[in-house]
Amino acid sequence: MPIMAAEKSDVLLAEQIKQQANEAFKANKFSQAIDLYTKAIELSGQNVVYWANRAFSHTKLEEYGSVIQDASRAIEI
Repeated sequence: MPIMAAEKSDVLLAEQIKQQANEAFKANKFSQAIDLYTKAIELSGQNVVYWANRAFSHTKLEEYGSVIQDASRAIEI
């Protein structure tokens, strides 16, 4: 598969995973949401929304060190 096609399929898969993460977040399953946002980041790490959403999920679990790391990364992007 050409690199561009692989990148496009990763972006599409990352978006699907983000939707699953959003549903987990809405269901107050914050640890699951973090795991899913992490998978999305692994596929498409330049998407600021994934980092910001994961930071917000960490906030809900009072994991403030992780909040700062993810929020800082979101700002850098």
